[in-house]
Amino acid sequence: MVRPLKIDSVRPLVRYVDQDQAVVDTHITTLPRLPEHGPHRTADHPVVYVMAELDGTDGYHDEGCSRLPLKDEGGRYSGSFRFGIDAPKRWWPAGMGDQPLYALSISLIVGDEVADERKVKLGLASIRRGKVLGADLPPSLLVNGRICEVVEVVEVDQIDENNLLPATGESLLLVRDHFGNEKLYQAADMAGVLAVQAVPIDPTGNPFRQVSAQVDRLAGHPSLAGYYVGHLGDLSRSVAEQLRRLDPTRAVFTGFPLDGAA
Repeated sequence: MVRPLKIDSVRPLVRYVDQDQAVVDTHITTLPRLPEHGPHRTADHPVVYVMAELDGTDGYHDEGCSRLPLKDEGGRYSGSFRFGIDAPKRWWPAGMGDQPLYALSISLIVGDEVADERKVKLGLASIRRGKVLGADLPPSLLVNGRICEVVEVVEVDQIDENNLLPATGESLLLVRDHFGNEKLYQAADMAGVLAVQAVPIDPTGNPFRQVSAQVDRLAGHPSLAGYYVGHLGDLSRSVAEQLRRLDPTRAVFTGFPLDGAA
């Protein structure tokens, strides 16, 4: 008996967005294969088909199906595909615009059957460092090409996650000592509050596997402005390199609030 593929993670990355078009790269990984011996095994699936459906809160709907080559990565398969969105509804911080979200549904098709499916929320925003406009500017971020000044940094520890979020887009959350849970980031998405995720210090000294899983989980949240690694000592550079490979769309900060980005 052959077990079909099961999706482990879906990581959508907004590579480009303006008022006319958005380009999204979506990375998919599967759960580990079962051992070759025993009553069950996992078939070799170098190529499958992927069906993507996108729905917006304004009634927008689009869908498409494409051939998806898969790469074997030590017992898991991974692959990626790109799709475009015409006239996208962009996500903005509070006070700069609205906070629309899209629902992205991914189905893996093997043969004539849907092997597995997964749904994730997605916001369309481009967030960059404001220093590209000049080194003498005060701390700021460029959100969809417009300057978003950061007036206040709100530090969020795990105990604080159930507290009320700030109500202004000029506040920025620094999520530290833990990876923020889904409720925190969902609330930030809906409220239009930006957040920087600090990579927690791993007690075993090996944060890399945790980082990979958490980037997959957080990548679709438009409120995520970047990652902070400045407190990781000798591991800062290697963790920053891993973050850039997994999510080249966001800044990696080695200093904070917004200076010294690597």
